[in-house]
Amino acid sequence: MPKHTSRRTRRSVLVALGLLTGVVIAPELPASGVGPGAGERVRQDFNGDGYEDLAVSAPDATVNGKHGAGYVAVVYGSANGLDLHKKKVYSQASAGVPGNPETRDAFGYGLGAADLDGDGFTDLLVEAQGEKWQYGGVTRQSSRTVLWGGAAGFVSATVLPAVGDSPYQDGHVVNGDFNGDGHQDLVRMGSVEFGPFERDGSPVSTQDTGLTYKSNQSLAALAAGDADGDGNTDLVARVREETDDGEEITGHFYLHYVRGSRDGLRPLTVLKDAQGRPVESDSLSLELGDLNGDGRADLVDGYKKLKIFCSTASGPDTTAPLVIDQNTPGVPGTQEAVDHFGSQVSIGDVDGDGYGDILAGDSAEAVGTVKYAGTFAVIPGGPNGPTGGGTKVFSQNSSGVPGASESYDNFGEAVELVDSNDDGRAEPVVGAMGENGFNGAVWVFRSTTAGVTAKGSFSFGAGTLGTVAKLAGLGDEFTD
Repeated sequence: MPKHTSRRTRRSVLVALGLLTGVVIAPELPASGVGPGAGERVRQDFNGDGYEDLAVSAPDATVNGKHGAGYVAVVYGSANGLDLHKKKVYSQASAGVPGNPETRDAFGYGLGAADLDGDGFTDLLVEAQGEKWQYGGVTRQSSRTVLWGGAAGFVSATVLPAVGDSPYQDGHVVNGDFNGDGHQDLVRMGSVEFGPFERDGSPVSTQDTGLTYKSNQSLAALAAGDADGDGNTDLVARVREETDDGEEITGHFYLHYVRGSRDGLRPLTVLKDAQGRPVESDSLSLELGDLNGDGRADLVDGYKKLKIFCSTASGPDTTAPLVIDQNTPGVPGTQEAVDHFGSQVSIGDVDGDGYGDILAGDSAEAVGTVKYAGTFAVIPGGPNGPTGGGTKVFSQNSSGVPGASESYDNFGEAVELVDSNDDGRAEPVVGAMGENGFNGAVWVFRSTTAGVTAKGSFSFGAGTLGTVAKLAGLGDEFTD
């Protein structure tokens, strides 16, 4: 079977962050609509019981006989972690979800989490990349549905209104508190939509992001987090710039920074290196999270290597990046041409020491002679940021991990950190959309004060969820 093209390659877009900034919901939080500070780690508690929950998609899945219609599975957290007895599957065939399953709708192509209406329950945003729909007299492609959280889970949903006149409503969507008012906002299609949102999807107000580009420039990715520590969520954009010399067109990617403020987003700044040149980005993954415990979200730019830009009161310091790859001392393995080390990244505290750690997927890594089997690495943070020391690497061949590494499993194609038992230590969740001939599956690991362990890890697939397995690509996307 030919290699399945990865989700990041297919869409060249990141719906970012372990600050894809959702909302922290404590068990006792009243329905006041006041969320966390912009720098806090996302918690996604869809039913408000105090435990984080998992959302994972299978956008290529068959639903009601329609291949590629797609679905999203939710597994709820508990005192003992993710509980497979507490799971639900949502698709456009589900009661309360608008639309109908259609071939190649790809419901679940992108996921996000935020308390958009301020009721104290995290809501789930689901992109259907292939969906064609009417809005404002224009046929649109790509919709985004909000499944509204509640004590009984998701019982109602709304398709967000289209933004602007563009027929294609693309997947560059991130959320956070960009004006520091305690409500979650959305950035999409060049606009900031300020929360809280009504249940019809309408925001309180909107603002232009200032992310406007020349004809040879285009937005490739967004990440959101409080990089300067002022309590307002900021944006980092990855921008493609093309040059045509008359013989060939070449493209380079650069990083732009937009600070949040009490008045919303400020004008963008082009991030520059120590020589004053625009910083180039080679990444498939942008992520913001606090790796050194200073209260500011640091920037991780990942693909084949991790470039880490620690943040200051002025935002990401791009003059002296930390660089970690498989040749870095303390990191197991050897850097190889086809590796995708760090192409998927999630940030969270796996050992409870107060420093964010990096979960880095490498879905193209060979395990022994088994090509494209996939691995993931856990890279500890610390007071000076990550160094590579103490890194652990896991595959399906690791002792205690269910299954076995097989060609084109793409284990590590999607990664996320979820504190599903509320012990202050986030557990890795890993997708392998290529498992069993691209049926896909998901692995859940444990975290202790000594870090991540394979002991007690488990996996699940379509059989557990009661869904159609064939070519579903389960594990393609998490909310992170």
